[in-house]
Amino acid sequence: MGLLTRFVLLVQVLLLVCSTQLLAEQSTEQSVPIWSWVLENEELYVFRFDQDDLNWRQIRTERDQRKDIHEQPKHLGLVRGSKGRLFAKFTRDGSPLPAGTLLVKDPDGHTRTTQVAPKMEEVVLPENQMLNGRYLVGGHFVTHTRTDDGADQEVHLYPKTLVGHRKSGGRPGSFPAFFFNDDAIPLEIGSALSPARRRMGGGHQRPHESYDMEVRYMGKPLPDATVEVFAESSKWHRIYRSDAAGRFAVTPFDDRSRQRHYDKLLYVVQVQDAPNHILHVATLPVIIFRNRPEWTSHLWGYGFWVIAGLLGICLLVGGNIYRHHRQRQDVLIRFDQCRVKED
Repeated sequence: MGLLTRFVLLVQVLLLVCSTQLLAEQSTEQSVPIWSWVLENEELYVFRFDQDDLNWRQIRTERDQRKDIHEQPKHLGLVRGSKGRLFAKFTRDGSPLPAGTLLVKDPDGHTRTTQVAPKMEEVVLPENQMLNGRYLVGGHFVTHTRTDDGADQEVHLYPKTLVGHRKSGGRPGSFPAFFFNDDAIPLEIGSALSPARRRMGGGHQRPHESYDMEVRYMGKPLPDATVEVFAESSKWHRIYRSDAAGRFAVTPFDDRSRQRHYDKLLYVVQVQDAPNHILHVATLPVIIFRNRPEWTSHLWGYGFWVIAGLLGICLLVGGNIYRHHRQRQDVLIRFDQCRVKED
């Protein structure tokens, strides 16, 4: 066997080993469960800027639907996915929620903790329809997976989401929060804003604006935490690392694909407890408003001034033509009058 043949075989073996290891890492990464909450008919909770192509009947129907749905009970399902399948619409297919603990914190700051009931398929809130504001919905579920070395690993999942509720005649909450700070959910991610701000929301962000986010573990800010952010429509993906205060700044990207009138981000943070073979995974979905492009948002104004300018030019040109025509007529009339007198 020649030297060149041996070298080629060695390179092929090395490539095979590297590809096998890469596939094993990818399969392990794909197998890590990432669960998140999804709101039924979430598209109706997002204000639409792309109404230029709708007629007045469609716009009125959209407005009525959004007004009604904000006052109705909210239904949430659980997406049990991984990095290969992070997003899904809520469909009532009859599959029950897994065994675990559910937490709901109302806008007054009161937390209700319950166990998942048998055959329970969704979470419905609020209990008090007249209490307006931001509701926190969280969960604690336990499953198992395999590590790279084949050992069994316990995975604790903490999906969390923020839901706004508005009902005519209702009262706003007195203490809306972004974090549970509960032992049942030791790992969570949320907005670093003061609870006094944005009482009604917090689960929505706008593209090209900076937002401070915070990671907490065991009730304290978690420094040097790796947070991955995934976008559903635009496939935008970023990795952030929290600072000494457990915070990081994110600026969402605007999806221009126009597949729908909003995008959705999923914040994912993982904490590995290697000595105990435990992996903690927390998620937070956030709706991204699609900004209306500035040139289209001012289109009617631009159109008005263009039309007004064209009309002004037409009036000016027409007035000048009419004035010259009158002057010519006056000259001819005077000429005829002078000729008659001479005759």
